[in-house]
Amino acid sequence: SAWSRGARRRRKRETAPPPPSPRAFYFRGRPGEALKLKAELDLPRAHFTVGAWLRPEGGQRAPAVLAGLYDKCSYTVLDRGWVLGINNMSDHGKRDPRYFFSLKTDRARKVTTITDHRSYLPNQWVHLAITYDGHLMKLYVNGAQVATSGEQVGSIFSSLTSKCKVLLLGGNALNQNYRGYIEHFSLWRTARSQREILTDMALVTHGEDAPLPQLVFQETLLNVKSIWSPMKDSPSLPQIESISHPDYLLDAGLEPPPCGQTVCDNVEVITSYNNLPNFRRKKVVRYRVVNIYDDYHRNPTISQKQIEFQHRQLNDAFSPYNITWELEVLEVKNSTLRHRLILANCDINKIGDENCDPECNHTLTGYDGGDCRHVRHVSFNRKKHNGVCDMDCNYEKYYFDGGDCCNPEITDVTRTCFDPHSPHRAYLDVKELKNLLNLNGSTHLNIFFANSSEEELAGMATFPWDKEALVHLGGIVLNPSFYGIPGHTHTMIHEIGHSLGLYHVFKGISEIFSCSDPCMETEPSFETGDLCHDTNPTPTHKVCGDPAPGNDMCGFRSFQNTPFNNFMSYADDDCTNSFTPNQVARMHCYLDLVYQGWQPEKKPAPIALMPQTVDWTSSSITLEWFPPIDRHYFEREVGSACDLCVEGQVLVQYAFSASSPMPCDPSGHWSPREAEGHPDVEQPCKPDVRTWSPNSAVKQIVPPACPEPQGCYLELEFQYPVIPESLTIWVTYVSPDWDSKEAVNNIKLLMVSGRNVSLGPQNFFCDIPLTIRLDHTKVNEEVYGIQIYTLDEHLEIDAAMISSVPQSKWCAHCRAIHYKVTRDPPFQKGSSAFISDLSRKFVDTEIRAGNQYTYWVSVLSGTEESEASPPLTYVHGSGYCGDGIIQRDLGEECDDMNKVNGDGCSLFCKQELSFKCIDEPSRCYFHDGDGVCEEFEQTTSIMDCGVYTPKGFLDQWASNVSVSHQDERCPGLVVIGQPAANQICRTKVPDFSGGISQYAWYPCTAMPFSGSPMLHFSQPMVAAAVIIHLVTDGTWAQMDLDQKEEAISVQLIDTKNQSHDLGTHSLSCRKNPLIVPVIHDLSQHFYHTQAILVTFSSPYVAISGVALRSFHNFDPITVSNCQSGQTYNPAEQSCVHNSCESAGCQELEIENAELSFTAKGRNHGAHCNVTCKTGYILQIQRDDDPARRQVFHGDCPSWGRGGGEETLEQILTEDCFPITADVYQWVLIIILILITRVTLGL
Repeated sequence: SAWSRGARRRRKRETAPPPPSPRAFYFRGRPGEALKLKAELDLPRAHFTVGAWLRPEGGQRAPAVLAGLYDKCSYTVLDRGWVLGINNMSDHGKRDPRYFFSLKTDRARKVTTITDHRSYLPNQWVHLAITYDGHLMKLYVNGAQVATSGEQVGSIFSSLTSKCKVLLLGGNALNQNYRGYIEHFSLWRTARSQREILTDMALVTHGEDAPLPQLVFQETLLNVKSIWSPMKDSPSLPQIESISHPDYLLDAGLEPPPCGQTVCDNVEVITSYNNLPNFRRKKVVRYRVVNIYDDYHRNPTISQKQIEFQHRQLNDAFSPYNITWELEVLEVKNSTLRHRLILANCDINKIGDENCDPECNHTLTGYDGGDCRHVRHVSFNRKKHNGVCDMDCNYEKYYFDGGDCCNPEITDVTRTCFDPHSPHRAYLDVKELKNLLNLNGSTHLNIFFANSSEEELAGMATFPWDKEALVHLGGIVLNPSFYGIPGHTHTMIHEIGHSLGLYHVFKGISEIFSCSDPCMETEPSFETGDLCHDTNPTPTHKVCGDPAPGNDMCGFRSFQNTPFNNFMSYADDDCTNSFTPNQVARMHCYLDLVYQGWQPEKKPAPIALMPQTVDWTSSSITLEWFPPIDRHYFEREVGSACDLCVEGQVLVQYAFSASSPMPCDPSGHWSPREAEGHPDVEQPCKPDVRTWSPNSAVKQIVPPACPEPQGCYLELEFQYPVIPESLTIWVTYVSPDWDSKEAVNNIKLLMVSGRNVSLGPQNFFCDIPLTIRLDHTKVNEEVYGIQIYTLDEHLEIDAAMISSVPQSKWCAHCRAIHYKVTRDPPFQKGSSAFISDLSRKFVDTEIRAGNQYTYWVSVLSGTEESEASPPLTYVHGSGYCGDGIIQRDLGEECDDMNKVNGDGCSLFCKQELSFKCIDEPSRCYFHDGDGVCEEFEQTTSIMDCGVYTPKGFLDQWASNVSVSHQDERCPGLVVIGQPAANQICRTKVPDFSGGISQYAWYPCTAMPFSGSPMLHFSQPMVAAAVIIHLVTDGTWAQMDLDQKEEAISVQLIDTKNQSHDLGTHSLSCRKNPLIVPVIHDLSQHFYHTQAILVTFSSPYVAISGVALRSFHNFDPITVSNCQSGQTYNPAEQSCVHNSCESAGCQELEIENAELSFTAKGRNHGAHCNVTCKTGYILQIQRDDDPARRQVFHGDCPSWGRGGGEETLEQILTEDCFPITADVYQWVLIIILILITRVTLGL
């Protein structure tokens, strides 16, 4: 879903001449490759704007400089000037790379850096812009304002030092070089507004631009040598290449939600499958039951009666949902297989490892090789090699009777051979069975049978997103004891549900990593839990009814209306009887997305969303649509590569086979095979068994497993040799001690001709795939494989993909799909129009203003036609999403005149998370952390508005602290005062080495320990609640199926040093801050709290602040002490005589503002609203962090914010000042005036 430079252009003049072919710089990231702007140009020093289009490669030097202003005269200060680039944001590097803008004026003490709100997207066109107006830095990504800062003030440099300044493009003198395309680079000597930047994005021109007064220059690549010069050590300029931007205005990328896996988890897509009956049309699906006999066709694994009964039950369950199963039985005659025990979930390498593994505890494994039995001592030497299988010696401890029990000439090895290393052993694991049978998984759902020592394990299935889903290692494994047996037939139905993309209904409660897991399901949702909106949250249970109230599970004390009768629950057959409509929609979606080969019908996959209006004129409308859901652009042909061909006849394929000279882990984890197929690591940057790693089988090895200079390597081969255009590699983990270039120290391309090409060391990020654009001058012949070299024995590689040059020979014979556009009312020449060139665009010129038209799009593949897409209904001349006008009646929240995601306003005209959009067309900005406290974020944004205190309360932060132990690694002073505004609560933090002790306290002593900080408060108050801000909640990185949360104990210490226990409370980032209410015993006297004792025992819990919440202007103790004839005065918080007049309020004088009061005027209890005039803003000082807002609320007498503790003098530090000015700038002006007056003697 690349951003087109013309995405915002209104194409109303269809006859406009085409622009010249665009060209761009391509930087290869090599040392010395940066360009230097020639000195003849006068660089802006006060205000400036930089804009550019770029397409960065995945994997960069960190930081990678796109452009920067440097001081070539200074050898001691390297950070003066400004830089636009890419850098990682993580504590340990190699992850979370983002666009950044840093600036340091010559007079500033430190550099200021602002960053994008998310990681950059590799190989996608993006527009970046940065501005500085003398006091405010801004960063724009695709026209959206994503970050601001007011820390820097004044000119960047003095006119006296202008000759020392140099502008560099694509890198710097430190070889922090960028890799990727840069196009249309422009420099202005003014800070352009967001609306002007949006206009700049829409200008698509590559010739000479009209001269503008404030434009320093705009790169057109027509006179490169007259504007740029190479660095001193660079042999040449970067490459200048012709490029192509996507001709689509529609962003066709449909991403799954964070808890999803594929496009079928996308909310819009699954909503279509829910709403459209034709998407859930009748489908026939093939499955194959593998029944193993002995050599004489006797003793089958399951009987024919079982097969027939299970088949009837299967269709009875699925046919109401338009899914019918077609049975095929494969009878395998093989006594060796039939007489062996097939283990469903036992890792054979664990047999005899001196640990009792319940899943391997079976009579035919010798009870896990003796690990699960008490083996008595016997005289082994007398029985060793005696030609008899002595069962009392048939354990690992006695080398399985020295081999006698695995000798087929001595004994029946199918009953006595327990040695996991013997080829005659009495058992196989199910993976070995699948490898021996080697059945095609792309035409049928294969059903295998295996036993388990755990009776509860009735079956296992492969999910549709697993690598094995369509190969011989996929399918379903069932226990033959349960197959086709009355009372157990729903087991297969349940497992098929998994194969068709369904989770357990209890996934969101019982199968989450912790109570802070973002996928925990608190209410039915398309985006959390089992991703079904019609299954209520439920824990694991087998009762045919709602679970009984029990222990508090992640805040749930009871579960009601649970889907206990759902096939995806764990209830028995006499209880389960149905799927929900959302589950049915998911199954049909995955049958279209993944399993078309299982269906006899060759109907192509549909287009899941309705076509989109992207442009219009008075006499036409332009439609674009999404690709088919399976993104197959060519007709499927058995034995061909057409399934791998994409638009442009480019062949895209993942590695087909993998090998390495490094030994493999016996379990198969981290083996080369894990790097075959598509990437499947769910949490990059953390170790994962579904990857290749050199150190998989070597736990302690000296010397290092991957010695210099070559190291270890992984060899990956591709099914179809191609002339490559690009290479993509998913490196998902690297040791913290290694630099990425040393970790991947070389990549070799293996040619069909026998020649190899080395690409050298590579920089990469563990959460973004490494992409390498290959040089056609060096790689102009077919490549069949690659070798990836590493010096890091803990490196993990998930997958690799190679893309051919366009017009690949493997795609030349493939027949492209066609699109059919149907309209109601019909077109003049028929009801449908046909597009035969893979173009997903149609211009309808047969329309009239005011008429209503409905459009559908379907896919044609050979003689077959897909189901029609959801309909688009459009009245010509009326509004639509993308026209720049917000149609509230259509559900639009914004409209920025484009159909793309990631710019604050989505392609469906919805505001994206943490963005605020204003005006028409919409201008969007990332509001959290922009320094302005707006009305809608007062309760949610600590960064902009400070910690929120509800009206009527006062929060007092700790003024001192004493901890149970003193350690310089975790000083207690960091929890004094308000918590750091920019710190959020994180879960699964394995270590605190990244400087967390600078803003949070945790018990860092060795085990055992008990952390107990005592927080003291300057003003003892009657407590209403205790507020504790968490930075980490103690969740481990491993999955905790018991859902045990870390807890914290709280005690109040009163002014008489008496303690009052508030109990123990569970911790979760979902409930941050933790609010502990204080319930007073009204039969006892109230007390003032002067300190709070917090106790917790986990080394993974960290807190950043503790507040004592009390009632504002109300003290129960003082009230109870009022004498006869006195009354409590909240303003003075004291007892006053009844005859005293009510307290008045101070006079408010704020310039450039309008003040309004309630009917009480300025008397006690009156409410005041301070509203800055248009163009002005109010600054509020909270500790050392100034927040800005346009509206301020306060109550007399303090005029404090919403019941906060501050008075007006403490809160308002300035009058309302112009938004375009800055407080510090006015201070400088005043100082300059004073200096001038002194100089002139005035």
